Amino acid sequence: MIEKKIHNHLELLINDLSISKKEENFLKNKTGYLKNLLRKSSNVPFDSPKNIIEIISNKLHVKSFWYGGSFDRGVYINKKFDLDIYMIYTLINKNQVKIKKLSSGNLMNMILFHDLIYIKENLNKDLSILSNPPFSHAIPIRFDFNNKTLFFDLIFAFELPQNYLLVPNGMEYVKKINLKLEEEALSKINDRQNGKATKLIRLLKFWNWYWNNPVKSYLIQRLVEEIFCNRLIRNWDNAIKIFFNQSLYFLNQYLNRKIVLRDRVHTNKSILDDYGVNTIIYFYSIFNEANFYAQNNRWNELFGDF
Repeated sequence: MIEKKIHNHLELLINDLSISKKEENFLKNKTGYLKNLLRKSSNVPFDSPKNIIEIISNKLHVKSFWYGGSFDRGVYINKKFDLDIYMIYTLINKNQVKIKKLSSGNLMNMILFHDLIYIKENLNKDLSILSNPPFSHAIPIRFDFNNKTLFFDLIFAFELPQNYLLVPNGMEYVKKINLKLEEEALSKINDRQNGKATKLIRLLKFWNWYWNNPVKSYLIQRLVEEIFCNRLIRNWDNAIKIFFNQSLYFLNQYLNRKIVLRDRVHTNKSILDDYGVNTIIYFYSIFNEANFYAQNNRWNELFGDF
């Protein structure tokens, strides 16, 4: 009886985390508006190229965008969140030689930064860039639409064949990603779990939000996919207990030099390779504490006023 009551409470919490269709359409509309502004700004050539950023910028323009993070995959939560958006640049002339010098994360985002500056100065003064260069991954911006303020994390992405993108990976490096593969993987497990996978991810992201976001959201998603690929999600309380217990197992395996949570593009690597050992140990400590509360049914410690 107590377990059923807890499950029902968690079900209500999941429902509260969803945003309305109206709000979702509003966000999509404003993302499209931002993309159109960037398309205009990226098509404005520099008059006199003086450095590598300006030379490369004159060969690129914004083609489209793709949501990163949680929004497009339906695992966002109705709390303060930034929209992660990959702004996809492509060559103006398809016959141009591939730009081999586009090999620095900061260089990529400096091109995007120049285009944002142009928007701010010439197209829409309601855009605010929230941090200064250098950038290692994303450029945070704020857009004011009448009485509504939206926050975006914009990431430069260069179009490659077969749905691959080249994106910043720290200040000095870049990496290939394939968001289509991510979308398909989550869709597959969600179908297998009758829609419960995305609900569980939302619930765990709320826990993460309540704990001041100590863990990366993408890590939570990938752990859910791995842990429940061969397990059915039945009761929410039991699923949460399994999640935290098994998360400790996967992190421990990685610290013992096992490849777990493989990168979808570079399958000889783990997604955890993007973090230092100290960060992984920190993640382990967070999951260990959460696991203690979950196993002892101390749900208020995980989710607040429960």
